[in-house]
Amino acid sequence: MEVFSEAYLDEVIENQGKLFEYAEEHCPGIDVADFIEAYMKSRTRGLIDAGQAYISTMDAEDLFNYFLKNDKYELKHGKASGGFAPNWIGQFYALFQWIYKLPSKEVVKLLPVEFMFEGYPGLHDLDLLVAVRKVGEKCGLAIQK
Repeated sequence: MEVFSEAYLDEVIENQGKLFEYAEEHCPGIDVADFIEAYMKSRTRGLIDAGQAYISTMDAEDLFNYFLKNDKYELKHGKASGGFAPNWIGQFYALFQWIYKLPSKEVVKLLPVEFMFEGYPGLHDLDLLVAVRKVGEKCGLAIQK
């Protein structure tokens, strides 16, 4: 799979982390795991996978509103995670998707959100790229060039 340009990589990583953090902070009581999964499988995220510059460069608030409107996502109440975990998971998923050139909806199937929350305590202290590579190796994936 061809993925978005490396020119957008840092911005997509940062903004996706901030998006997941934004959702939890601005929507008290949100089921953040459901939000993350729905977003990763969404048309909006698919457009980023395809390199749509307009969406790839949106900030967290604009991306949040775009996703709610265009994917018609309805916020669900549930367990909030608290802390930095949603931000880190957003960054991890974005870098993982880009390194292994997988559609985002496949990334979240391979690495379910619950797995990411469980793995967060042991992985988040690592450099993000090191964490992505360790998990990718455990999944039997090879880095795509």
